[in-house]
Amino acid sequence: MKLLQVTSPYSTIHNLLCKSYLPNIISAALSIGIFDQLSKKEMSCSALADILKIDERITDSLLEVLVTIDFLEKKENNYALTLLSKEYLTSFSEVNQIGNIQEFVNDNGMFSDLEKILKGYVPEFNQDAWSSENAMKAIEQGSKAGALQNVLAFVKELPEFIKAKKMCDIAGNSGYYSYAFLDENPKLHAHVLDLEKVCDIAKNLKANHQNFDRISYHPFDLDVNSDFGSEYDFIFCSHFLYKYDNKKKLIELLKNINRSMQMGGLFVSNHISGNVEGDHRLSLCIMELMTRAMGYPTHHLSLELLKRALLETGFECRYKTSPDDKIAYPSVILGAVKICEID
Repeated sequence: MKLLQVTSPYSTIHNLLCKSYLPNIISAALSIGIFDQLSKKEMSCSALADILKIDERITDSLLEVLVTIDFLEKKENNYALTLLSKEYLTSFSEVNQIGNIQEFVNDNGMFSDLEKILKGYVPEFNQDAWSSENAMKAIEQGSKAGALQNVLAFVKELPEFIKAKKMCDIAGNSGYYSYAFLDENPKLHAHVLDLEKVCDIAKNLKANHQNFDRISYHPFDLDVNSDFGSEYDFIFCSHFLYKYDNKKKLIELLKNINRSMQMGGLFVSNHISGNVEGDHRLSLCIMELMTRAMGYPTHHLSLELLKRALLETGFECRYKTSPDDKIAYPSVILGAVKICEID
């Protein structure tokens, strides 16, 4: 069954919903003393975190949100109040509106514990967070609002994909991307790698899909396993490489991916890594704050970091799209071809 094409930008709705988190985010910044402290002098993130005794990584993301909504301005490495925040967000201002802002705070929302997290109570990330049936369905449904169509339009035109017969979908969830690829390439067989619990749920969810016999699910934990299999001529990875947030870790992963591929094979990455502006930038800044507050490293992958790592692990970057502002999380899709073996 061919994927339904969408014509209107879901990002309009998504960006609006993301703004609903702002009262809690602003409230946490007020309670922790960020505006009052910056009213004394401009400061770097590290200096501010040190004085207020709060987590620097979470603070960094919080400050970026406040810059994006013009509550702060960034001067090189220092942050300073804007006129807006000087007048309305400092406790000693005669016209401050702190009480008014507090009326919009949601005590049960995503950021209801942000002040506590800023103070160092960052939870250990639960890798099963997306391993329930409801979560898997929600992720797939969310992708159908343009992201899935965007990736498919890119991949199906690549000559390496047209010739591909064996693919690997890393951290592939229910395999919803794989099923879309199978519809476009009748010679292709897909191998989806994910946690054992995810694979078990996926097989139940997709048992009646018309291409179920062309897909295999393999329990796989990248914290433990490094052998992806062999002889792949197409490997796909979407919104997963964020945990490999430094060059050394990323190169080690890509070396293993290279070893599992045939010469001339295609590797495609779909990840948030481009520069976006306006409401899209605000949504991604809020997502980054949310991600770090969950105990996960980041939800952003530098395009330059990925390119350099691919070049050092036997790949040539041949294809790329710019972020599409019609989708909820504008991402860069990068296609690289294996041109040499790695020891």
